[in-house]
Amino acid sequence: MFLFSPDSLLEVVVGLSIAMMKHPLETVHGHSHSKLEDLLENSCDAFDKSVSIEPISLGGWSNINIRGRSSGFEFVLKLPWITEEYERNPYDQLYNLSLYFSRLDLTAPPIEVGRLSDSSETPFFLVEYVDGTTYSSIVDANEDELRSLKKSHRLMTKQKPLGIPKYESPLDYLTANHAHVENHSWLPRASTQTCTLIDQYDSLLSQVKSMNEVIGYWSRETMHGDLWVPNIIFHPERKVLFLDLEACAIGDSRYDLAYLLEAHVDRSTENIPTLIADEDIDFVNSLRPLALAYVIDWSLSRLLTMESGIVEQNLNSQKIHTMILGYAREKIARLKFLLH
Repeated sequence: MFLFSPDSLLEVVVGLSIAMMKHPLETVHGHSHSKLEDLLENSCDAFDKSVSIEPISLGGWSNINIRGRSSGFEFVLKLPWITEEYERNPYDQLYNLSLYFSRLDLTAPPIEVGRLSDSSETPFFLVEYVDGTTYSSIVDANEDELRSLKKSHRLMTKQKPLGIPKYESPLDYLTANHAHVENHSWLPRASTQTCTLIDQYDSLLSQVKSMNEVIGYWSRETMHGDLWVPNIIFHPERKVLFLDLEACAIGDSRYDLAYLLEAHVDRSTENIPTLIADEDIDFVNSLRPLALAYVIDWSLSRLLTMESGIVEQNLNSQKIHTMILGYAREKIARLKFLLH
């Protein structure tokens, strides 16, 4: 039995495709391909020979990700999605987390964090490129891969890295995430389409808050925070590696499973019993509205920032704006379904 219309299912599939889509990069933060190579070579201590980067984005929403090579090793260059100048390097914490978790073989080793020698002092982050397998849906992974995912995720949840946010309850987590929309400087000038979505979401928010107020146990374990299929690499030697740790926080590790279920098309827990213990199924299901609230708040905040005009051009096309509108619309419909 389908819970969604074919159109809404298509929106989810396209949303996932956009997250992983490669596209040509003519200029990045105002720099041509060759200029960016020169800047990178001059700004990084890691390189003692010439640098070569691909003129193609690896995909992703929160960074511009570019694959490169130098001195016999491969890397991924991350540049920010916002064009504003940064007082502090936004990648410092990501570097520290990547260093911490790479020592446990849970993520790719970081190489360097710094700033390009351009007029804006654009922040950058370099991380080792690791080849592996990614899927469009978690149900495509085999049993061995799912067991490896469960083992790696369990190891991550037991760690206590320094400097990550701590959320005392599901309601605390919900409130912190929604603040990105409530306090957004562009909110009074939002487009009609975005305002409509915000109003639709606000009409459901009191129910979401009520549901999270009655959730009793919150384990205060480390959670990835953005665990969906594009951020999971199945590697034959390293088993499972996690990408994009920016949302890592102290909360409840089972939230990651709720998030994973709500981020792919087939949301039935019966399809991935390897990941969820029988005694946790009800609790994971109770966290699904919270996971949906996170992606809705993320989408609305992203739309507001895009409309403000400070998003780097490669992540600020009308096509991407339209796709995020569709993604947010589908998630709001899904949340309404769960609440009623």
